[in-house]
Amino acid sequence: MLRRSLLIACWGLFLLPWAVWAKEAGDKVPPLRVVRIVYLVSSDRKENPAYTAAIEAAIRDLQQWYARQLGGPTFRLHDPVVEVVHSTRPAAWYYENPHGNIRDNWGFNNTLADAERLCGAKQNDPQYVWVIYSDGPGDKGRGGGGVACLPENDLLGLVGKHPTEKDKSRWVAGLGHELGHAFGLPHPADTKKHADALMWAGIYGKYPDRAYLTDEDKQALLRSPFFYDEHDGPVK
Repeated sequence: MLRRSLLIACWGLFLLPWAVWAKEAGDKVPPLRVVRIVYLVSSDRKENPAYTAAIEAAIRDLQQWYARQLGGPTFRLHDPVVEVVHSTRPAAWYYENPHGNIRDNWGFNNTLADAERLCGAKQNDPQYVWVIYSDGPGDKGRGGGGVACLPENDLLGLVGKHPTEKDKSRWVAGLGHELGHAFGLPHPADTKKHADALMWAGIYGKYPDRAYLTDEDKQALLRSPFFYDEHDGPVK
């Protein structure tokens, strides 16, 4: 009888930490859905630390801008904020490799395909909205379906070295526009009434103070699972 009691006591000691672990695992808060940013460095280029820093500064600026527009809620960022990923593709490949029937979409399609191969990026990812910069020469930024892809043109703009548009705010706003598309926002139905909206021409000389989100944009974002309040509570 004594031996049986000892066995039961020992088994109870084993079960107790397991039960505590199981309860903690069951009570665990699900991970935040976040914006995940990748800077693809092509095989014939080197990482430009100025690009990395400028991307992070831009997305943090937009995080605060979206919060002001929505009265507090905004998106959360991955850690690290910018992931530098080295590719085996040369820079020219991103916007010159045929990928689809519409040439203007080659850059988006190639950039997403490379990021998918290298780090698992994909459209309509339940965990991440992806922002992917490449150093491929091009000027066709695109966003949609949970992904935004931007070319070297935008990187040059973020560091003030674009050949014609030196205002860095223009390129921060451009990121905000394509990010809006990644969140599912369309261009405004009335482009005359909302000419200064971020999702239209507000990226040109209006950001940050005079560009804005339309009421429809705000309603859509406040239903998005990627937006959280100041306590990291989902607004959806």
